[in-house]
Amino acid sequence: MNEIIRYLTEEKQETPVVARILEKTLVKYDDIKEGFLKWLCTREYTDSPVVGGYSALNIHELQPEMDAAGVYQFLVTLRDNPEKAQEYLKSNFAKK
Repeated sequence: MNEIIRYLTEEKQETPVVARILEKTLVKYDDIKEGFLKWLCTREYTDSPVVGGYSALNIHELQPEMDAAGVYQFLVTLRDNPEKAQEYLKSNFAKK
């Protein structure tokens, strides 16, 4: 079992099916995947990679309640859909 799936199933208590779905986003880009894998080892957010002017550390500081998978998935959103990501940032991650 890979490290990401193990984290999602054992620590976050996701089902294997949900874990695989979440993993697909987390491994989409090598730099974001490597950042997440580093977080899994150290449990510390870093200032790389930077996507759209934001790092995992920046996102965590803006939204400390967001778990690590969410932080790194948000970096994917910043890359894939920067307009939508900026809307979340402007609304302080408000849920509709």
